[in-house]
Amino acid sequence: MKRRFIKYILGAVLMSGTLVSCDLDTSPTTALEDAKVFKTTAGSEKVWNGTWVYLMETFNSYANPGYGSFLRASDAMGNDAVLNGNYGFINHYRFSAIYGKGGTNSLSWIMTYKVIDNMNNIITRIDGSEGPVADKKRIKGQALALRGFMYLHLASSYSFAIDLDPEAKTAPIYLTPSTATTTPNPLATVRELYNQSIKDLEEAYNLIPNLDSYKRGSDKFRIDQQVVLGLLSRVHLYARNWEQAKKYSDLALANNDRLMSESDYKAGFNDASNVEWIWGHLQTPEQSGASYQFHYLDTTSPDSYYYSFNADPYFKDLFDDGDYRKSMIYWAPNPSNVAPKEKDAAYMRYAKFKFKAGQIADIVLMRTSEIYLINAEAKAQLGDGDAINKLNQLKTARGAKVVSGLAGKDLLEAIYVERRKELFGEGFALVDIVRNQKAVERKAIPTGMTVPFTYETIDNAGVVKNVTVNLVANGHNVLNFPDKTAFVPNSKYYLYRITDSEINENPHL
Repeated sequence: MKRRFIKYILGAVLMSGTLVSCDLDTSPTTALEDAKVFKTTAGSEKVWNGTWVYLMETFNSYANPGYGSFLRASDAMGNDAVLNGNYGFINHYRFSAIYGKGGTNSLSWIMTYKVIDNMNNIITRIDGSEGPVADKKRIKGQALALRGFMYLHLASSYSFAIDLDPEAKTAPIYLTPSTATTTPNPLATVRELYNQSIKDLEEAYNLIPNLDSYKRGSDKFRIDQQVVLGLLSRVHLYARNWEQAKKYSDLALANNDRLMSESDYKAGFNDASNVEWIWGHLQTPEQSGASYQFHYLDTTSPDSYYYSFNADPYFKDLFDDGDYRKSMIYWAPNPSNVAPKEKDAAYMRYAKFKFKAGQIADIVLMRTSEIYLINAEAKAQLGDGDAINKLNQLKTARGAKVVSGLAGKDLLEAIYVERRKELFGEGFALVDIVRNQKAVERKAIPTGMTVPFTYETIDNAGVVKNVTVNLVANGHNVLNFPDKTAFVPNSKYYLYRITDSEINENPHL
C-alpha cells in the first residue's frame, strides 16, 4: 500500500468539477505533509469536496462509474436483477468479475484507501489550520463520517457476516496520513473494521452542528447529522448491534419520517430534491460522469443505451395487487425497438430509474425508506412490537397490503422481502444476502416462453393501428457459480478480494 498512498492528494482535488472551486496550488509533490492546501479550513473543505467527486466520478472503465459501480455490482450479484447483453455488469451477474480481482474489485481497493488517506490528512491537520473553530469542527466531522463510510464498505464487502466469524482478517485500518516511509499495516478483523466505522461516525455526529444550525440546503451530497444518523443505523444493523440500530434509526425518523408520494416514486429516482432522499450525489450538465450508470439502470427510456438491470419475472410476484410499484414492472422489448417483430426479445422492465433531460441523473445513496426498514428489522430482532408498525407504514405508503400476526423469523422474512422490493437497484442486494448468511436464489423461466406486446403504428394512410406481437421472454440465465456449483450461503464468490498488487506490496498479507 505504501507506493499507492504517496500519490499526492491534489489529484483528487483537481477533479472537483462544479461542486468546488479549483484555485489551488497544484504543483506536484510526493510528500503530503508539504501540501499547502491544509493551511486553512477553506483548503481542507476543498480537499473534502474534491475527494467526494473523486469517489463518485472516477471511472476505470465505462463499467465502473465511481462508487456507484459498487452499488451496481451488489444488485447484479443478487436475486432480482436480470442482466442482458455482454457489457456493463454482466460479469458481476455471472460472479466472475469480483472473484477475478479486476475492474470493480481493483477500483474498490484503490479508491477506498485513497479516500481514507485524504480524510486522514484533513482529520490530522485541520485543528492547526486557520479558520473559524465552528468550521474546523464541522469539516473534521464530515471527514470522519466519510472515513467511517469507507470502513463500512470494507467491513460489509470484504468479509462475511460478523456473526459467522467476527475475528476474520479482512482489511487494514489506517488512521494517520501515509507518506513514502509509511509501513503497511496488517489486516484488521471484521469486528475491528465495524468498530472503527462506528467510532468515526459517532465522533462525526458530535462534531457536525445540529440540523437547526447547519443548513446544507439542496447540497445533499454534503454530510449533515441526518446522514450520520442514517449511517450509524446502517452500520449497527450490519454489525448486528440491534439496540444501537434501533436507537439511531429512531432518532433519524424523529427528525424526518417523510415518505415520497406515488408520483414522486414514478418520477425516475433521478433527483436529489426528492423529500425522501437523505443523501445523494448531484449531477449537472457540466459534471455528469456518474450519470453514466443510468444507462444500466434505466431500462425503459429510449435515451438509455444498455437497459441492463431488468427485473426477474418472479420478482413481480412479490408485490401485492394495488401496490403501485407493481404497475411499474412489465414485459417490453428494448426501448429502442419501437416496432418489434414476432419472437423479438422481451425483458421484465422495472420503470424505477429514468434519465432526466440531457441524460443526467442524481445518484441516490440513502433514503428515509431504508431507515424505516432498518428500524423494523432491529426491532423485530429485539421482539419489539413496533417492528410491524414500521413495516406497515412503509407498505401503506406504497399502496401494499399491511401484514398482521407476524413475529420472529416470519416477520424478519417479510422485512427482508420488503427491502428487496423497495431498494431494488440501490445497491443492497448482495450486501443483504451476505450479512444475513443467505444464498443467492435464481430460477429460470420456462424455455421458449412468449409474452404478448401491443404497440401503436401508423399505416400509409395515416391511420393509427394497434399491433400485437409475441415476444420471447427472458429471465435468469445464470443459475450457479462459474465452477458450476450451486448458490450457497457464505460463498467465496460473494466477497471483494484484496488486489494482487496490494499483496505484493504489503508484507503482512
